[in-house]
Parts: sequence; structure tokens; C-alpha cells
Amino acid sequence: TLDLDIVLWSGGTLYGPRLAIPHPLFRQRDFVLHPAAQIAPDWRDPVSGLTLRQLAARAVRRR
Repeated sequence: TLDLDIVLWSGGTLYGPRLAIPHPLFRQRDFVLHPAAQIAPDWRDPVSGLTLRQLAARAVRRR
């Protein structure tokens, strides 16, 4: 069994019975947001429209 959470991809969103892309909880996870924001700060979340830089900044403010 492989548990793989897909966050960054250029295909918008995909929702199925066993798969959701991007992973629905990545916006709440600092350990995902901060490294991802360093790699692709201007990538836009297809659901919220916010960049990874913006999402990471919000995560810092929540702490």
C-alpha cells in the first residue's frame, strides 16, 4: 500500500471516491505549505485561488 498525497500539479482539481487532488488538508499543514512555498511560491491553489506564499503566510498568522 502506498499513501501518496498530491498537492502541486497543473491540472486543476480532481475528486474521486478514493482520490482528491490537491490533497484537501494541505492548506492547514505547515509542514507542507512552507517547503512548497519555497519551491513554487507563485503556484495558485485551484480551490482558493491563493498562492502558496499567501497560504504559508496565513498559516504563520494562525499560530
